Amino acid sequence: MKKKILSLLLVVALMATACLALAACNDNNGDDNNKPGGELKGSVKIWWPGGSPTIEAAINKAKAEYEAAHEGVTIDIATQSTADFYSSYTMALMNKDNFPDIAYVDHVFVQRLAYDGLIGNLSDYGADEVKDKFIDSLWSTTQFNGGTYALPMSANVLTVAYNKALLTKVLGKEFNDADMPKNWTEYMAIGKKIEEYNTANNLTGNNKLYLTTVPAGTGNESMGAMFFMSYAARSGGRLMNDNLTAMELATEQNKSAAAKIKQLGDLGYTPTSFSESKFETGKVAFIEMGPWKLIDYSRISASQNDICDIRYTNVFPLSSGGQTQGALGLYSLVMTKKTKNAALAADFIKYLTTSDEIQLAHNTVQNLMPTTKTAIANEYYQTAEWSVFINQLNNIVARPGSAAWPAIQRSLAEYVTQLVTGDKNGVPDQLDAIEIQLNEALEDLEDE
Repeated sequence: MKKKILSLLLVVALMATACLALAACNDNNGDDNNKPGGELKGSVKIWWPGGSPTIEAAINKAKAEYEAAHEGVTIDIATQSTADFYSSYTMALMNKDNFPDIAYVDHVFVQRLAYDGLIGNLSDYGADEVKDKFIDSLWSTTQFNGGTYALPMSANVLTVAYNKALLTKVLGKEFNDADMPKNWTEYMAIGKKIEEYNTANNLTGNNKLYLTTVPAGTGNESMGAMFFMSYAARSGGRLMNDNLTAMELATEQNKSAAAKIKQLGDLGYTPTSFSESKFETGKVAFIEMGPWKLIDYSRISASQNDICDIRYTNVFPLSSGGQTQGALGLYSLVMTKKTKNAALAADFIKYLTTSDEIQLAHNTVQNLMPTTKTAIANEYYQTAEWSVFINQLNNIVARPGSAAWPAIQRSLAEYVTQLVTGDKNGVPDQLDAIEIQLNEALEDLEDE
């Protein structure tokens, strides 16, 4: 009797599941607007970064122009903080009706969102036809299992800013391109000269000069993790395997990168916490920084050129002939899979990301970089300073697109701080323990 009841319950459960699946299919795909080539009509909601009228101007302009060109279409804009995006977006998708059709998302979450079936495959809606419009190095961040699940909208990359005035003072001669370190040994040699200058001139405490400032300490999680990732890549290492199922931290390449960061701390070549202010007041020679600081640094150089003459160069290798990847920052547009108007959502994504006018309006006001080849060729970016960032954008290392990234970021940032401060856990072999811990976090995610 019990077996019959259990069998009956199982049949009922299976039928209910089938009905729900059928309803979901009908809900998502029954409308012609949701099919490739469907009519562009109705409305879609887009999550867009807010914060200021300047940042919102680009999307407001795009909305007006797109609606004017497509009668019967409405674009609803909801400004949304990019902080803690992943949890906010996934929570919104639990709502039956009130969710965005399009979202502006940190690229690091694209593959996980695709894996979880939360975002749609834009390849089905002609996204691959516009591939050649985008900067080549960015395209891989949009891919999952052979499909395109995002289109890039706004990029930045970390490269090296340096204080020519400080380096000239320390070396006793004008610092020029020939003096730029070409490997770790030459970089350390400059650090030694700075320490000798400190000793000769009795510079201690707040007056001390430093080779660099490593993104360590509280409030620097993102920069700290990206700093380690760049050092690992330049040492021939990586953080995860190709399919993002396991960490690959405890390798000789990554331990070599860790040893170099530790050396900076042990020798006193970096403050024990990240100090942009020391760089901006002429006390740090090199800093790895993004383009959002260009205007600030220009003003500083203009007002105190004898103390702080800031120039730019690409990331240098950690060994002779080594790799020179800079850490990538990128936001892209994705389409929610359960949207009722996929054809319109996908078309508006293509319109936003491939319009040079919209790309430039959105990125120039923030000193960020457009993602199309034609927009990056705009005269705004044709300066000596921007040329360094553009060159670096062609040689990048991207954060692995895993939902475990928040945990990975926290662990790596904490580890960088431990390396710099001389904490007992700040040793290269600690990567073995961190790898085990993060692999457990990955397993927990797969079990959810």
